Amino acid sequence: MSGARIDHIPRRAGRLAIALAILGNLVFGSTPQLARAGTPPAKPNIVIVMSDDQRWDTMNGRYMPELTKILAKNGVQMDQAFVSNPLCCPSRVSTLTGRYSYTTGVYGNDGTWGGYGAAQSFGAMDDTIATDLHADGYTTGLIGKYLNGYSPKRDYLTVPPGWDRWFEVRTGAYYDYNAAVDGVSVQRFGSAPNDYSTTVLLRQALSFVGSKSVAPFFLYFAPTAPHSPAIADPRDVGRFDADLATYPRPPSEQESDVADKPAYIQAIPASASAQSSHDAFHARQLAAIYGVDRAMGALWRALPSNTVVLFMSDNGYEWGEHRWAGKLVPYNESLRVPMAIASKGVDLSSIGPLGGSSERIALNVDVRPTLESFVGDLTPAVVDGEAWTGAQARSEFPIMHWNDPGKVPVYCGVRSADWMYVKYGDGFEEAYDERSDPFELNNIAVTDPSDPQLATLRAAASGYCVRQSGRVYPDGWPFP
Repeated sequence: MSGARIDHIPRRAGRLAIALAILGNLVFGSTPQLARAGTPPAKPNIVIVMSDDQRWDTMNGRYMPELTKILAKNGVQMDQAFVSNPLCCPSRVSTLTGRYSYTTGVYGNDGTWGGYGAAQSFGAMDDTIATDLHADGYTTGLIGKYLNGYSPKRDYLTVPPGWDRWFEVRTGAYYDYNAAVDGVSVQRFGSAPNDYSTTVLLRQALSFVGSKSVAPFFLYFAPTAPHSPAIADPRDVGRFDADLATYPRPPSEQESDVADKPAYIQAIPASASAQSSHDAFHARQLAAIYGVDRAMGALWRALPSNTVVLFMSDNGYEWGEHRWAGKLVPYNESLRVPMAIASKGVDLSSIGPLGGSSERIALNVDVRPTLESFVGDLTPAVVDGEAWTGAQARSEFPIMHWNDPGKVPVYCGVRSADWMYVKYGDGFEEAYDERSDPFELNNIAVTDPSDPQLATLRAAASGYCVRQSGRVYPDGWPFP
């Protein structure tokens, strides 16, 4: 296995102003004494809040009231937000690096082309927003989930480059889990209410924020909620069960006619009992999201002025649309994510009006260049993303997936606000008019193969998906 690495771009290192708190205080969540009082640093503090497997349409006042209140006065909601590869690990790598899977080499959650092991193999952990900000004098902290395949019990002695504070928990950890602490120890949590992971991670995040008074800080706060098994905070169990009775059922749910869909979709029978199971999980996810929102509100109140906060999820989730449950697929519910940016005292006018929204296509690969654009003395890295603070906005982007974990064939294609097109490894094509067919019911590649739009979409996809020197492609890639 081989792949080209992007050379690191020299950066102007800021002065080292890293004040680490006493380990015991941080581990047990107490707030250490501030080093000294002072005015906010000229460079803004930067926070990413990353939820896990959260759909874009759950970012609203009912399920996320705290975030909604924050955005009403202090933020901009990105209404056209997507990920390029709708799966946890590759999406998180893209967020941290600003690069698509064909640049990072990380396509899945495990195996040759995925997970923590692939990120190590391709050097995807060595050049990130964390390494940039750390070199520029920021104190950096990761609190929560890192990458699939990193085991707090096995890998706790390893802290990836760029991180000062490290408190990592595995995917789907809610109770009875381990946390890797600062490359030194493993801390075990049990089944008491105070062991609930979102609560524990919030305590750690508040401790990190409270200990930083001089150097600017970067916090990556990544609860595992609402990932499966989607266990809610004890205060929220069953909170939204009744919502399912009035939930608007999309026409794609348990789609009746899937003759124009790929074979892996056709192989799933329409099933009312399966949908009932999806509905139950749906309700649990909503309740778990409410806990993430509560934590977001508490964190926001603790943040000092001169702080930028970006909220997002690593991918979406299908609740029975096209008979599918989960992510991986190139459909809206899987590709689209909730995303918003808010600030305390930092000018966001170049992105959009406070209390409003932006129709600009916003991607996970944009997070690194966007947040770093608020730091004046960083030399921009070579990335695939673009800062939202710039005047130029993309009209389309590539979407891709490797056959992980053997459920969805490898595909590559292109997505815009108006169209979605993918080609699978077996040659099957899907193409949808997202304006007239937002539920993606009519695959024109099958129902109208002479449509001239198909030629345009194939050409656009080829521009991204045809093999190029310096990129990394997994086995079964659908383009030459």
